Amino acid sequence: MKNIVKKTSTLLLASFLFAGTGCEDFLDRSPLDTRTADNFYKTQADASEALVGVYDILQWNTVVGYHTTPLVLDIMSDDSYSAGQATSEPSLLEMDRHQILPTNGEVHGLWRKHYIGIARANTLLEKIDGVAAPDDFKKRVAAEAKFLRAHFYLDLVRLFENVPLVLKTPSPSEYNQPAATPKAVFDQIAKDLVEAMVDLPATNLKGSQGRATRWAAKALLARAYLFHKGVYNQELQAGTTAVNAAYVQQQLADIISQSGHDLLPSYGSIFTKANEFSIESVWEISYSDENPWFDWGYIHGGEGNMQPQQQGPRIINPTGLLYVRGWSTGTPTQELYDAFAANDIRRDSTILEENEAGGRANLDLGYQHTGYFSQKYTTTKEYQPEFGQMELNWGNNYRSIRFADVLLMAAELALTTGGDAQGPLTRVRARVGLDPVPATLDNIRKERRLELALEGHRYWDLLRYGLSTASAAITVTPSPLPPTYVGTQSDFTIQFNTARKGFLPIPQSEIDLSAGVLKPNAGY
Repeated sequence: MKNIVKKTSTLLLASFLFAGTGCEDFLDRSPLDTRTADNFYKTQADASEALVGVYDILQWNTVVGYHTTPLVLDIMSDDSYSAGQATSEPSLLEMDRHQILPTNGEVHGLWRKHYIGIARANTLLEKIDGVAAPDDFKKRVAAEAKFLRAHFYLDLVRLFENVPLVLKTPSPSEYNQPAATPKAVFDQIAKDLVEAMVDLPATNLKGSQGRATRWAAKALLARAYLFHKGVYNQELQAGTTAVNAAYVQQQLADIISQSGHDLLPSYGSIFTKANEFSIESVWEISYSDENPWFDWGYIHGGEGNMQPQQQGPRIINPTGLLYVRGWSTGTPTQELYDAFAANDIRRDSTILEENEAGGRANLDLGYQHTGYFSQKYTTTKEYQPEFGQMELNWGNNYRSIRFADVLLMAAELALTTGGDAQGPLTRVRARVGLDPVPATLDNIRKERRLELALEGHRYWDLLRYGLSTASAAITVTPSPLPPTYVGTQSDFTIQFNTARKGFLPIPQSEIDLSAGVLKPNAGY
């Protein structure tokens, strides 16, 4: 479901651009229409179309592959394997095994995706003051563009650590930029979000039609703060505003007490079509099957979410089942399955067991088959596209920040600020009928894993908990293999590389384009 109306524009600001540190070959192509950055940004309609172009990048996969950022992150964590077909997805298998090369296509795709989004946001921020439109409109557009730029940079810096900080459309002499310090990037993220809060609407996602809200900005700031504090043990500075634990705790308290967001009564209903933009969703990335897409050569032209297709079970005969055939990527681990208590209803709403897909005889078993699939983003018939190429048109929105996440972040910060950690933690557990447990850091971390499993958060949580914690969780040599696993021990052996600190390599193509201005990351 998609409430942000996508208007096709070959302007789309050609992403002008700076898709890294080098000049991309599309800059040399003839324009497809007469609109350029110099003559386009004139009217309110122009600005609205350009803003949609910035939001559009959120939907993109890894540019060169069919994989969403949350899927890649879960595969890099201890929650799932790459699975699927190892021979057709070697780049994904490298990421699963933490044997990533600087020439990895997924890595380059993630770099390009986020810089394209940043470039579009920068251009809009540069042009918005000159648009003939009411001041309130221009303030909100600028706030949304800052939110989106912060969104792209937060993912980028958590993926790569050392990235150029580009805040305007570069001239040709500025294409080649060195990496900024992580502190500088995180401070800019905080500054963008603090400034955006003022002019973003204090409404829910239904009220904003899927666009950024004040509450989403506050929650994203908390996410940025917790990662930066965990990895670097530093506070943030958003311009003149000191962003410390007390400040962030207040932003979360505002969401809890003022936003109207709440937990849905039923955990199992969160990921249904009826509960897109629900009261629990503080921020979602919108997808749609309303504009059918067929082009395998340019999947970003459509609006579908590839993650359900990737993670759905590879069913032979879907008759009588709730699911249709997927590609069996991202198979959950036995360790994740066992982490849930037997009476925790979240397990069955998180993990799809093979018997629910018709049993092993009804499956084409993929590589690293564990007997499990994701239940949250999968090929349910409820979402099955009616038109277009089915695989390219899944409309499942990605629940990026849930109210449960807000509660657990608040509980975690309360251990530092001296606030109420027990109340938020107990509230999350009570929704699924579980008794309270003491609000210790260990219990809050365990709750985050179970509550948010297979939603793309676990890997970055592990990194902020510390490299020793990440290595202990991710490094595995299963012996013996669990009975539902298919393959050899080596197929499921993972070794986390602490020398790389959990970050991806700077793409070799970008290092080459920069003539050495960009440096390889540690351990590569």
